[in-house]
Amino acid sequence: MASVWNLPCLFVAENNGYAEATASNWSVACDHIADRAAGFGMPGVTVDGFDFFAVHEAAGAAVERARAGEGPSLIEVKLTRYYGHFEGDAQTYRAPDEVKHFRENQDCLMQFRERTTRAGLLTVEQLDQIDKEVDLLIENAVYKAKSDPKPSSADLLTDVYVSYP
Repeated sequence: MASVWNLPCLFVAENNGYAEATASNWSVACDHIADRAAGFGMPGVTVDGFDFFAVHEAAGAAVERARAGEGPSLIEVKLTRYYGHFEGDAQTYRAPDEVKHFRENQDCLMQFRERTTRAGLLTVEQLDQIDKEVDLLIENAVYKAKSDPKPSSADLLTDVYVSYP
């Protein structure tokens, strides 16, 4: 419908290579989810989800396209997940050391740090300061969430349903 109505939508498909515990290269006939976009009359692009700059560029192009009235776009972001699909997932469907390999060689934050410092865009000190600020924000948010009063039963339906006259 987004294509039919030429809506300014951006669809993002995070492709971690698995459908719960089944490798997508075994269960899906195409290599790229983005290839399916053509069937819906919209452009689709596949990007390396470990590369901040590639994702930023693809998203920027899709947003620009939407704002220009050119309709929806699909971005497939190929990456991996570091944890199981659910709590207690032993991840026996993954190759030994698969997650370790991605963490050590392709981690997006590690790549961002390396590329921005090498290009002179940011210093190690600036990035370390940002990390400290983010850690503090997370710590404060967790503290607030744990210390705030529990919601009342009336809060459960607040802003959930719209009342029509």
